[in-house]
Amino acid sequence: MQVGNVQKLISIFEQSFKRLDVQVSLERLETLAVTIHRGMTAQARHFHTLEHVFAFVDTDDAISTLASLYHDIVYYQVDMGFAPHIWELISPYISQVDGDFCVSDIPTWDGLAHLTLDVFALQSGQRLTSMAVLNEFLSALVMNRQLGDLLEPKDLLRMNLCIEATIPFRGRNSDGECYFQVMERRLPEIARRHNIGMSEKDVVETLQVAVTFGNKDIENFAETDPGRFLDNTWKLLPESNAALRLPDVYSIGTYRQALQKMALFFANLDPESVFNQYRGVPSDEIFSQMLRYARINISVAREYLKLKILSMTVLEALAIATGGDAPVSLFMGDVPREGISIKRLEYFLPEVENAPWVDQSSVIYKLLESGRSNETSFDMKNSPLSLFIYKSLSPEKIAHYMERSQLMFSGEISADEFLMEMDPAVVRAIANASAMMVFTRRQGLLKYANLP
Repeated sequence: MQVGNVQKLISIFEQSFKRLDVQVSLERLETLAVTIHRGMTAQARHFHTLEHVFAFVDTDDAISTLASLYHDIVYYQVDMGFAPHIWELISPYISQVDGDFCVSDIPTWDGLAHLTLDVFALQSGQRLTSMAVLNEFLSALVMNRQLGDLLEPKDLLRMNLCIEATIPFRGRNSDGECYFQVMERRLPEIARRHNIGMSEKDVVETLQVAVTFGNKDIENFAETDPGRFLDNTWKLLPESNAALRLPDVYSIGTYRQALQKMALFFANLDPESVFNQYRGVPSDEIFSQMLRYARINISVAREYLKLKILSMTVLEALAIATGGDAPVSLFMGDVPREGISIKRLEYFLPEVENAPWVDQSSVIYKLLESGRSNETSFDMKNSPLSLFIYKSLSPEKIAHYMERSQLMFSGEISADEFLMEMDPAVVRAIANASAMMVFTRRQGLLKYANLP
């Protein structure tokens, strides 16, 4: 019989403490489990959920398991603030100055807080301008506040290092060193400062656990199936774009902007900075494979997002030219629900013969036609309008229209001018399908559906 998530969390805490030979009361176990459950089940969370946490659980490693329970407990921009029970724990350590969070002046007697500052290379008064650092630092502090009287300082240090290791995509420094090589030099001094005994072997083994933990947090990048990789990418969209949390309500422009933000992230992401290796962990073979799939997935995501953005751009231009931005559902129809037949824009698009640039066996074609692995609450898993664009326009034309669209977004050309520059057959087809969906704008849309 399957147990509920709170009961599962209680069991994970109990087993981890038992493995560390720590006695904890039942009341305390319940309090800890409820804190994690309340923090990780906020409505806005789609990816950073309890399921993500449970994927870390290793019954043979209590340190990484306990760290995993806390590593995403604070996610300020997704949760749109701090939950009251979390703020109670972290409020002594941060303040806001001119809109930025700063590390408070922490008293010397708070050894665990200073340990965390040292691990994160922070100091009192420092501004936390990186959201990743803010979230992971505060998550570690929540963990310390809740577990500091139960665990040995050495174990808490290891757990803080695991959480800090989830700050992603840091790449190498000017000397070509990864973060873990730098931390190898820093860690003995941190341990000495806090009277924690750590041998050279302890340092290496601790950092090997941390690098495994950090890689585990973003293991999605090593997915062998790009469809599953994009699934998790799509779960992140409503976390970072609040408007998408209301299915069938968000506008075409809002969706396009969310896609552009994700595309910009992938455009600037160096695949070589995704995963880390430290002293043979992971092995050369596994590390090479992880990087290879990261390169593939990032490349596919860039191409996929480009097609999604262009299809939304054409739709947005039609909307602006005929009355202004509008809900995606007005032009495309509601997101289909199981067992319910819904009128959709793609039903009115013409069939397009495959052009020379169309490869039906390619990953991109399959993603557009069959879709990502799963649907989301705000979007279908397949992309028929983007597939129509892909089959209708050569890669060169797609790249050109993507460039021209920037002029429309900046106001240098109008939506009408953008549409008039585009391939008329594509504009006619999408305008005609839109006219079948949006009868309130039918006359305006038919103007573009009847282009010569």
